[in-house]
Amino acid sequence: MVIVAMLIVALAATGASMMLQQQDVAIRQLEAARDYEQARWLLNGGAHWARVILRADSRSSTIDHGGELWATGLPPTEIEQGNLSGAIQDQQGLFNLNNLVHDGKSSARDIDILKRLLQVIGLRADLAYAIADWIDADSALQSPEGAEDAYYLNLATPYRTANQPMSAIEELLRVRGCDGAVLARLRQVATVLPRRTPVNVNMAPPEVLVAIVDGLTLPEALVLVGRRRTAPFSGRDDFRTRLPRTELNVSNEDIAVDTQFFLVQGRARVGKADLRMQALVHRSGAALPSIVWQRMS
Repeated sequence: MVIVAMLIVALAATGASMMLQQQDVAIRQLEAARDYEQARWLLNGGAHWARVILRADSRSSTIDHGGELWATGLPPTEIEQGNLSGAIQDQQGLFNLNNLVHDGKSSARDIDILKRLLQVIGLRADLAYAIADWIDADSALQSPEGAEDAYYLNLATPYRTANQPMSAIEELLRVRGCDGAVLARLRQVATVLPRRTPVNVNMAPPEVLVAIVDGLTLPEALVLVGRRRTAPFSGRDDFRTRLPRTELNVSNEDIAVDTQFFLVQGRARVGKADLRMQALVHRSGAALPSIVWQRMS
């Protein structure tokens, strides 16, 4: 009887221990879910705050440049059980890869711009043809360096050309000649936006200025970037006037001094949750900017 009693006590203790372990796991899961939800709500609030800042900016200024409030970002800020940080990044200082195609047809002028951009950042200029072929609606090659279905269907893992505008710059990894290194380099000077956009010359890196102004050299572009820090360009004509040589010119269609598309980035750490957010917002007039897409990871 004593042995039976001891066995019963041992089984009860084991059962109680298992119940406590299960309860502990459940508690940790609930805490993790709570932390995640708090982080998600913080980031959603941050995205709304960014939209409010951008709306206020549009009501006070007709140009966008790096010295404005929206461009200063939100440094890591302590909150209960964690911290929150974020930034608003101009997207029209970058070259929009979807500009390569108008109404399904390739734009030779924009392909030339991308070729100059690729050259100045040390990449092969002929990648521009493959990128244009990926986006345009037809199956005709831009050049022998381009690529349509005939190329992609012969790969070890075959797939078809998109034949439509890019939805994310990561699509470049599926384009002939593009790999992780090419993507990393292009991220610094190019973007993907849902419609054609001019380059904001107040925000463009010097390499992008070289690309949109045929004949401009990188040293000349660096001087322009240095001078605009204290005196942003007030308009297209002001930009042209301040070009270093009179023979340089640029189309009105390719340049602007304001921005409509911004990337809002945020990071929230609450307890054990570490959540990141990206949102592309579109500002039109004085209305609250709309969210084109939003991602959390």
